[in-house]
Amino acid sequence: MEYTIIHQTPGRVRLDLAVPRFPAVDGERVESHVHDLAGVRAVSFSPRTGSLLVRYDGRVTTRTAILERITAAPLPGTRRHGPLTELKRNERKVICSALLLLSRPLIPLPARPALALYGAWPVLKKGLVSLRRHSVDVDLLDASAIGAALATRDFLTASLIAFLLKLGEYLDAWTRHRSRRLLSEMFRTTEEWAWVRRNGEEERLPLDEVRTGDLVVVRTGCLVPVDGTVLEGEALVNQSSLTGEGLPIFRCEGSSVHAGTAVEEGTLLVRADRVGDQTRAARIVKVIEDAERLKSATQSRSEALAERIVPWSFLASGLVLALTGNPTRAAAVLLVDFSCAIKLSTPLAVLSSLALAARHRVLIKGGKYLELLADVDAVVLDKTGTLTMAEPEIAGMVAFNGYDRKFVLRLAACVEEHFPHPVATAVVHRAAEEGLTHGEEHAELDYVAAHGIATRINGQRVVIGSRHFVHDDEGIDLSGGEAYALELATRGHSPLFLGIGGRLAGIIAIHDPVRAESRDFIAGLKRHGIKRIIMVTGDSRETAATIAAELGIHEFRAQVLPEGKVAVVRELQQAGYIVAVVGDGINDSPALSHADVGISMNHGSDIAREACDILLQDGTLGDILIARGISKEAMALIENNFRTIVSVNSAALLLSLSGAMPPVFAATLHNLCTIAVGLRALAPLRQSVLPPGVARDRADTLEAPV
Repeated sequence: MEYTIIHQTPGRVRLDLAVPRFPAVDGERVESHVHDLAGVRAVSFSPRTGSLLVRYDGRVTTRTAILERITAAPLPGTRRHGPLTELKRNERKVICSALLLLSRPLIPLPARPALALYGAWPVLKKGLVSLRRHSVDVDLLDASAIGAALATRDFLTASLIAFLLKLGEYLDAWTRHRSRRLLSEMFRTTEEWAWVRRNGEEERLPLDEVRTGDLVVVRTGCLVPVDGTVLEGEALVNQSSLTGEGLPIFRCEGSSVHAGTAVEEGTLLVRADRVGDQTRAARIVKVIEDAERLKSATQSRSEALAERIVPWSFLASGLVLALTGNPTRAAAVLLVDFSCAIKLSTPLAVLSSLALAARHRVLIKGGKYLELLADVDAVVLDKTGTLTMAEPEIAGMVAFNGYDRKFVLRLAACVEEHFPHPVATAVVHRAAEEGLTHGEEHAELDYVAAHGIATRINGQRVVIGSRHFVHDDEGIDLSGGEAYALELATRGHSPLFLGIGGRLAGIIAIHDPVRAESRDFIAGLKRHGIKRIIMVTGDSRETAATIAAELGIHEFRAQVLPEGKVAVVRELQQAGYIVAVVGDGINDSPALSHADVGISMNHGSDIAREACDILLQDGTLGDILIARGISKEAMALIENNFRTIVSVNSAALLLSLSGAMPPVFAATLHNLCTIAVGLRALAPLRQSVLPPGVARDRADTLEAPV
């Protein structure tokens, strides 16, 4: 497509495109040529003048990519007329109703009743549907108000009310559409086109026509449109939209790439493995939208209260009619609707807050958990993998009863190598570092979750695991190693016991470094008003006491099995606490399920990620404080909106009852209130993501207003 640069400044360029003025070309297709480029912030095309305005990040490479894309773009076709969306249908209704109102002075008097009835019919039809269902709801309320105006031959009021109701529907649909569009843009999933190589030739296809297995070409400055595997090429890919990483990472043949990430330099040929709604970014958006349906208690109470008000509105209207005999004043009462604004603003506030949390790499699986997180006052923390790095190291080992140290390490590695547990990995790595090889000499392995492993070698039973497993369950005498085990515990190490043939063979010292952020996180929990912080671990009491003291935790439970963690949660709940559990392993899954709010690290086990209510995608403890701050702000936003709705509509109701406010003014005030709280509910979506490293410092500023 040919173009001429009309005007340009850093970050802004206006082009005159060589496109026909009539018939008008499809402006959306023109804009789609460049809006998916990384660095492009806004695109606007005017079919009347043929000019394209592009705002971008000011980088020379972005400007070059824009001009190259325009040059390569084919001439767009004329505007297409697809099926009308809900937003478009509502928009047409509003325009039609507005034109009828404006042309009313030109309409002959005999025709005005028919036109008023025509304009009001969509509202009346909804009311009739509610009547057939025996449902006393808002639709019946609105239809009754218009019906009263028509019955009194106040056709102007009926037309104005119908227009305002249609305007309210349009604004409701627009607000919801805007919230989902902001949500999609947040994860950069709005690209509509992809370059696909088929039969050796490249063609530009709408994204919904790309299929699994297609070969997709992605060049410098473009967003990756699919999840897939790189078959050819090398590139630097910016994954900040999905992972939060600020620096681009190198991708080459065999590497995986995800939809929504941006190619900053290079060209890739990608085999599409997941397309459309199956991509990682799309699934994140779906999780948030699905989570909106799991309502918070506040949302449910607000909507229930709003519904209960509807019959009282009919009663108040009937009383006004009986006392004053004035149908107009009675109709004004029917137009004061509390539920409309509540049903719009509350879900939007929840959705936008869930989206803001997701921008901080925290997936909250429902409005219910968003609210509970704000109310949490007790936190149960798993030690290994949560407060520690889950990257244990071998700090030392001792052999007993005539066994050799190398034999102990070799045998332990031989047994442990079959299980993807961090401790098992540490043992296997240490054996490899010391050049110890081990053949498969053991029988079938028996893994006992949270306990250890048992097998047989040369006819002897071999067990490796915790003190509880080796001593209490297997009956092996550990007295010879007690002094060494106690010394390990005082240093914060965990002992791994190995028994052969009913005798202690060795103790391996496991050191799992504490996360650098753990101490600050514990202090942050205290500042956030958490009353009880309890660390639970399967380690010995001495080891647990050492770690707890290092982190500033005053309560801990040692040698706790999975069912013991559940018992801790139930104990706190029975004492009246709202309990959050933070964990990452299979052992934590029961406690995560029983907690009011289960929080799992992303590096945790699959079952823990499924059982949790909140998933930390970056596995950063500070993100819990961020999420709690967001939840408090969300609840404050919902409460503030609720107070606004009740106060404004109550004032309108009182004025209507007194006759000081005619029906048209009551409907106007109600709609203005609905618009205001709906827009305010979107405020979290307009907040920007904090740069990596800054989020931790900001956690304390996210407290809700007192």
